[in-house]
Amino acid sequence: MLADSGIPASVRQNLLDALYADLSPEQVEAILDKYTVGKVEFTMNGYRSIVPNLTAEDEEYLYTNLKEARLKAIDYKNMKEISQIFEIYKTKNEQYFTNSGRDWKTMYKAYTDKIKAEKAAKASSK
Repeated sequence: MLADSGIPASVRQNLLDALYADLSPEQVEAILDKYTVGKVEFTMNGYRSIVPNLTAEDEEYLYTNLKEARLKAIDYKNMKEISQIFEIYKTKNEQYFTNSGRDWKTMYKAYTDKIKAEKAAKASSK
């Protein structure tokens, strides 16, 4: 997938250089976020909901990977391709948790079980 973009890395770098030459870092972040429809923060919010006791170190690692995904995603034109790029980095983040002794699949199952239970409780209270 990454090799399929067909856009030389220099094109992305020239774009970023031009943006940073005329805009503040916050403005560049906003543009990149708009292009990727807020996937970095959306995904981070998901991690915050799924992973108990998320540390500052965890957040830094996750943000670094997601922002790298966002940079690579600007080479692509449609949301399916952009989502595929993010999926690569989300898998890397999930491996990070498992490799640090926190099994991603177990945490994700606990989260989905909790959501299902909340929905069932809400439905039964009506």
